[in-house]
Amino acid sequence: YEAKRMIERTPENIRAIRPLKDGVIADFEVTEILLRYFIQKVQPRAWGVRPRMVVSVPSGITSVEKKAVKNSAINAGARKVYTVAECKAGAIGAGLHIAEPVGVMVIDIGGGTTGVAVLSLGELVTLETLPVAGDEMDDAVINYVRDMYGMEIGHRTAEEVKIAIGSAYPLQDEVSYEIRGKDIAPAPPRPLALSRREIREAIRRPIHPLIH
Repeated sequence: YEAKRMIERTPENIRAIRPLKDGVIADFEVTEILLRYFIQKVQPRAWGVRPRMVVSVPSGITSVEKKAVKNSAINAGARKVYTVAECKAGAIGAGLHIAEPVGVMVIDIGGGTTGVAVLSLGELVTLETLPVAGDEMDDAVINYVRDMYGMEIGHRTAEEVKIAIGSAYPLQDEVSYEIRGKDIAPAPPRPLALSRREIREAIRRPIHPLIH
């Protein structure tokens, strides 16, 4: 979270890196450093103790990608690594009763992929993975602001406004949200108020395959 807050605010000699992309490892070395940091954060004084870890992975991950996740966690200091499908982990985190003999549908919208799953008796019954998710929605907001207002905003700002007022269908409170961006032509950054209707229009295309 601390690193994500630095995006678009770092000087030219510092670069923010995303070691995980589309739910899989994009940079093994940085991923291991990141996992080692988390292990030390939860066990600051446990010298020599190698914890067991549970790592959520995309439901459509390949066996090779899953093995890469396990190896990175072990190299970072884990003693034993278990993986769980993100859809299943999300359902448990939301308090859904997935162990019951009824179907529970979960839509897990990540950064690069969206998993749509039905669970019953604690296991996945059916699953479909779509290559559309939050990152594409952010890109859609960036393109909308550029095309409609001639203003450049970054992914951090796009995600912020998407979370604040984004919706897939009209809501009763059609509010607006103020952002700041730079004009494409040289000019100081200026404020811009975007309405919920505009954000809904901006993300309409990436949302479409998720609701149909």
